[in-house]
Formats: sequence, structure tokens, C-alpha cells
Amino acid sequence: MFEELYDILMSDVDYEALLEDIKPYISHHDFIIDAGCGSGYMLVELLKQGYTAIGLDLSSKMLSLAEHRLRSEGVMTKLYEHDLRNTFHAKADVIIGMFDVMNYFKGVKHVFHNCYQALYPEGRLIFDLYQDDVMRTYDGYHEDESDPVSYTWDINMKGSLLTHHVSYGGHEDIIKQYVYPLDYYVKALEQVGFKVDIKPSRDERKYLIIATK
Repeated sequence: MFEELYDILMSDVDYEALLEDIKPYISHHDFIIDAGCGSGYMLVELLKQGYTAIGLDLSSKMLSLAEHRLRSEGVMTKLYEHDLRNTFHAKADVIIGMFDVMNYFKGVKHVFHNCYQALYPEGRLIFDLYQDDVMRTYDGYHEDESDPVSYTWDINMKGSLLTHHVSYGGHEDIIKQYVYPLDYYVKALEQVGFKVDIKPSRDERKYLIIATK
């Protein structure tokens, strides 16, 4: 059920503006992998603006929602169920992982290694990360909403772990994320061979990371 709620709550993001932020690092000649594409919003925006991209996600339900969104928007591409902790089966010029994809991994070095191996020379890994001060902001967070749908969302912190308890449609889902200091991610990227550039994010809670092979 979380996938359905996620899809609803992500509907008001300005994806066109977000794409503008990463356009300096992509081109229409690039083959792009949207890693952790979720229900397909960002992927649709890429395709509508003429980019060549495919989508990967761990959740088959997310991919089903993404396929429906692609069809409804009149654009199509390939979607694959894939765990980023496993080797990629395609090579790309750019891999993007927006909306805190990398914060879902307790350890990211192996994920970064897989991305590095999947990129062509001079390829870019582009993703956003929570700043570590969100741990203070979100500890004990509670949200009880009825618009646009009824749900409750509670977040607790323990060490580097953020645990989300989400109740929607009579179901409760538990989602875990990990937030480490920026230096942890930079060091892990550099250890696998990336050159790292840190940019401000449109979302003030996050960093935008451009890692080049």
C-alpha cells in the first residue's frame, strides 16, 4: 500500500524544475538509467523532453504504477525490476537516483561500485542525499493527514537509522533509511574511482551530488 500512497504524495513535485537542475550534466545523446524510478514521474519528464532513458526499481508494484503512468502520458520505455546492490545488466552515460534513493542503503559503497562499473568513461552518477541534520528534524516526527488522502506518518531516529511507520488504507508499512555525514558518501564515491562535485539542491534538506567516472 505504501507504493500507492507514495505515488499520490509525489504528484505535486515540480519535476520540470528538478530536471532543469540536472540538465547541465546530461545531454540528448546520453543513455540514462533512472535508478530507483519509483512510480515513474521523473522518468516521464525525461522522456517527454526527448531524453533516452530506462527505469529500474526494486518494487514490482512501483514498476506497475510507472508503466501505467508512461502509457497515460503517451511515452514508453523499458522498465526493469532490479536491486542496485546487484550488478547492472546495461551500460549508460548517466545514472540518476533522485528522491533520496541512496539513503535506502545501509552501506552504499557496493552500490556506488555497481554504478561505476555500469557507466561509460566520463559517465555521471547524479543523485540527491539527505543532509545529516534531518536526523534532528525528523526524530519524533508525526503527520496525520486527510488531504489528499487519509494517512499517518511517524518517524523515529536511532543512530544513523530513520524508521518510517506509515499507515494508509488499513495497512502499516515500515520503511528504513540511513543518513550518514556527507564525508562518508564522498569517501565511498572516491574509493571506487569517482570524482565528486557537491551542488546545492532545490530541496533545502538535501545535497545534489554529481559523481563523474
